Amino acid sequence: MSCSNNDDNNPTPSINPDAPTTGTWRVTLFTDSDKDETSDFSGYVFTFDSNGTAIATKGGTGKNGSWSVSSSSKKFNLNFGVKSDANKPLGELTDDWEIISVSATEIKLKDDNDDSGEYLTFNQN
Repeated sequence: MSCSNNDDNNPTPSINPDAPTTGTWRVTLFTDSDKDETSDFSGYVFTFDSNGTAIATKGGTGKNGSWSVSSSSKKFNLNFGVKSDANKPLGELTDDWEIISVSATEIKLKDDNDDSGEYLTFNQN
């Protein structure tokens, strides 16, 4: 007898859409083209308000953005403005991230283009 593992190709991620609104968060992993750029976000503290506002604060200076979770499409939409040198590093976070998991203590995301090598993880402070 053989077992079918067709369901393993697209496992349903664990999503708690209210989890990001509790507490503050920090980036604990960011890779772009498989290059670890996590240190670019050192010192940033992120809050995700229930009204869809995202705020990144570093050294008393804040930058507003927006966020949303779509459980049906399994997307974590994050917008801190355009991806440009003038808007680094926060613009690098702007994307419609594919959700790996969203819990009370960790948000694990990846780019929907597997060839991009982009991964993003937030952990609660």
